[in-house]
Amino acid sequence: MKFLIIILLSLILPACNTDEKFDKTKWLVQSDIGLYPNRNSMINDLLNNHPLKGLSYKKLIDLIGEPAKNMTGENNEIYYQILTEYGSDIDPVNTKTLIIKLNNDSTIVDFKIDEWKK
Repeated sequence: MKFLIIILLSLILPACNTDEKFDKTKWLVQSDIGLYPNRNSMINDLLNNHPLKGLSYKKLIDLIGEPAKNMTGENNEIYYQILTEYGSDIDPVNTKTLIIKLNNDSTIVDFKIDEWKK
């Protein structure tokens, strides 16, 4: 019986993993309402297997594409929308954003994920 449970768990647990390898083509896919349906499942692979610190802005754009036009902030920061979930109305209940900080030479010096939940 224990053997059967171990086999079942070994088959079920990997299927629960929602992470997938980063793919620029999938990363750039945008839905009708301006959401990016693939980014949340790829963000861990992007951050863990594609070093961002030290990249130039141009190399970042080559890797993950341009940020949305309204996603450029102050203090040399750019933003990439990762996830936006809505409740029963038009107000978001969960957002996740990749924030990338550049120095004056347009080189990435830091990045972080900012997540907000209602």
